[in-house]
Amino acid sequence: MPARSGLLARATAPLADHQCFLLFLGGLLATLVYSVPAFGRTKRLGIWANVTIAIPRGCLLKVAGWTLVASAFSAEPWAIGSVFGLFLLGATSTKDFSDAEGDRAGGCETLPVKYGNSKAVTIISPFFVLPWLLMPVLARTPDPAAPVHPLLSGNPVLLTALGLLLASWGVYTVHLLRRNPDELATTENHPSWTHMYLMLMLAQLGFAAAYLL
Repeated sequence: MPARSGLLARATAPLADHQCFLLFLGGLLATLVYSVPAFGRTKRLGIWANVTIAIPRGCLLKVAGWTLVASAFSAEPWAIGSVFGLFLLGATSTKDFSDAEGDRAGGCETLPVKYGNSKAVTIISPFFVLPWLLMPVLARTPDPAAPVHPLLSGNPVLLTALGLLLASWGVYTVHLLRRNPDELATTENHPSWTHMYLMLMLAQLGFAAAYLL
């Protein structure tokens, strides 16, 4: 009976106490919006496909993880999520180049389909560099709700070094993208796609280190 009462109490708690669940639910709904025609299938709508991936995968999931130890009602987790979300807003298109033929046949106007390879590369290039350059800035920008603390309260030296390393890596990845844009459509998994995932993993590990050390 006590266990049952405890479960009931958790289930009927105020919405603010269900932050993690609601954020993951938002990610689930975004997946449906991206893929399922009945929910809009934003995969066919150019940049909106990228937005539908970047917000849940880049931002909401990071904030959901934060809610396991602290509240989402602060600026810091959203600042972290925004860095990852901005990166994925452009970087997710690295897979669209090799899928262009199938996407075109399926009526999906991804960036390469809509604008061509060269222009699509120009559109996504800044997102490989600029989000990481925000890290040193956010690590030194006062939190509006608590100015005594920065927006990113992790180790500022580690966050700065990580941001500069990832930005440099992003510049190299952009070089790979711009070197021969048409090659992106003829290679199943272009090296830029691999670099995108490796950058994402390093960023996550680096943030963990900056906050735990």
